[in-house]
Amino acid sequence: MEYSIRPMRTEDIPQVAEIERESFPTSWPSTPFKRELSNRLARYLVACVPLLGDTPGDAVIERTTAMPPALLSRILTGLRRLFGSAPRKSRPATDLIVGYVGIWFMTDEAHITSIAVHEEYRRMGLGDLLMLAAVELSMARKARLMTLEARVSNVGAHALYEKYGYRKVGLRKSYYMDNKEDAVIMSTDPIMSPGYQVLYSSLLDAFRERRGEAVWTLA
Repeated sequence: MEYSIRPMRTEDIPQVAEIERESFPTSWPSTPFKRELSNRLARYLVACVPLLGDTPGDAVIERTTAMPPALLSRILTGLRRLFGSAPRKSRPATDLIVGYVGIWFMTDEAHITSIAVHEEYRRMGLGDLLMLAAVELSMARKARLMTLEARVSNVGAHALYEKYGYRKVGLRKSYYMDNKEDAVIMSTDPIMSPGYQVLYSSLLDAFRERRGEAVWTLA
């Protein structure tokens, strides 16, 4: 598996913000990621590829990674602009971020606030990798169940969530500010229940068989 999951860091914010703008262009306001990273209720995980080299300008991608040339050029150009004049003590990005998931832990629920994958890395299993890691983290945090909202029109997302045991349990009218679209409320069964554990184990096994071993650091 070429990608790994780890907690989001402050130096990841520019890349994560770019993925958010690309994935949710009509959403406003944007997520205040710096504040979120200090929010004791929130946890953000990123899917990433290591960048090799002493500085962002000299960074190269490991040869095993299928990196589209146009994306590599854009990422490195952005990193040079971002860190070219930074003082030496600042910490540059050390990974290429290709996706992220945000989770709020409230009472006994793990609520997925956002999940997105860079457009040039979709259909590579990263959505599944992020979903699997979110479940792992939620189990580690002893959440009872997981919830989220999705646009009524986003049937592709509904299918992904249903695959992970989410069921439609309600509706939030005019939830999205940009067009007043309704949101479907979705929830899992208790994630430590025998039925959900069987489902999760089968999904993890299927992912490993197709994509390789999942690699993640959750804390």
